[in-house]
Amino acid sequence: MWLAVFGSAEEYAPVVEDRVEPIAEQPPIVEDTAKKSGGWDLSAVISAAYDDNIFLSSANPKSDMVFRAAPSVAYTHGDEEEGEGGFVKAGYRPTLVLYAENGSSNRVDQEAVLVTGWRGKVTRVTYSGAVRQLGDATPETGSPTDRLVFSNEIRGAWHPREKVALEIGGGFRGETYEEGRLYDSKETYGVVAVRYYYSPKTVLGIAYQAGRLRVEDSPSQDTRQLTAEILWQPREKVRFSIRAGAEHRKTESGSEVNPVLEGRVDWTPRESTEVYLAGFMREQASSFYAGQNYSVRGFAAGMSQRINAEWDVKLEGGHETNDYGTVSGSGTAGRGDRMWFVRPALVWRLAEESDLTFFYRISSNDSNEGSFGYDQQVVGVEFNHTF
Repeated sequence: MWLAVFGSAEEYAPVVEDRVEPIAEQPPIVEDTAKKSGGWDLSAVISAAYDDNIFLSSANPKSDMVFRAAPSVAYTHGDEEEGEGGFVKAGYRPTLVLYAENGSSNRVDQEAVLVTGWRGKVTRVTYSGAVRQLGDATPETGSPTDRLVFSNEIRGAWHPREKVALEIGGGFRGETYEEGRLYDSKETYGVVAVRYYYSPKTVLGIAYQAGRLRVEDSPSQDTRQLTAEILWQPREKVRFSIRAGAEHRKTESGSEVNPVLEGRVDWTPRESTEVYLAGFMREQASSFYAGQNYSVRGFAAGMSQRINAEWDVKLEGGHETNDYGTVSGSGTAGRGDRMWFVRPALVWRLAEESDLTFFYRISSNDSNEGSFGYDQQVVGVEFNHTF
């Protein structure tokens, strides 16, 4: 089987599960096709945790017991990587979030994904879409933030030769907020790419993307990206997934060139041990400050060690910097956030379909804006079951 190639039309999530924001960790709605036999799948995640700063507040942190219940339903049919014909991957997960003492903040988050298309002998057309309705607190706003995050993309691929693929596609993504004080953003883009399947374990590519970002109450921003990509598995136990390049961004205040990076290395030194290292760099529009963007730079690393037939121990950590700059208007920028987290966990496999995770998470944001920094500690237990 060929390695999966880059492109959001062919993945449920980015190569890097980036950002160190303190969101609840949950498994993907639809698992990798290699782990599934197709048809319907049902699962559920239930957790209880004590959180000493549920709203990421700097001045007035509130602690509470937080309970989450997240059933998932998923459907898969066909194979998007091999064979011919249609394929579908779809899933939906609502997450009920309950607070023991702050009941007015109870909510239901929702997430849905869809990847569908058709694969022929030398052509393939794929549509991918995802939407998330969230209400958790974010480091940028420092308070609970009701928002809708969505993405849509359609991409076509043609294989003029066995090892060469030409791709063209376009998409639309954005974020909208319920609060009027926050700024919605929407981006449209088109992309062309060339991929070379050097071997079953090596895929090389180059991609050019052009887009226009529209942020509420601000002039539009035009972007051009040129990136090189590699999926490489030099050995059975090592895998590289890297996309790196540069972005030219034109705004009202001028133009600049910024680095773009999305990469991950997975290493399995032995059967019972897994290690990963991931990094990311990009520009993002601010939802809190009119006419400002911020540079996102960060990394995350983790390991998983099997102790015996029933127990695993895990450790993850990461660091991220967000530096704000003015791209339109006369507002003053200068905010800088420095976030980090460490999360050890102990996993008890009750059965093939069930596991129980005991976790602790400590995180912090050392912001130069005193009203936005925070410290947070969360300790809890999570039950995961597949029906």
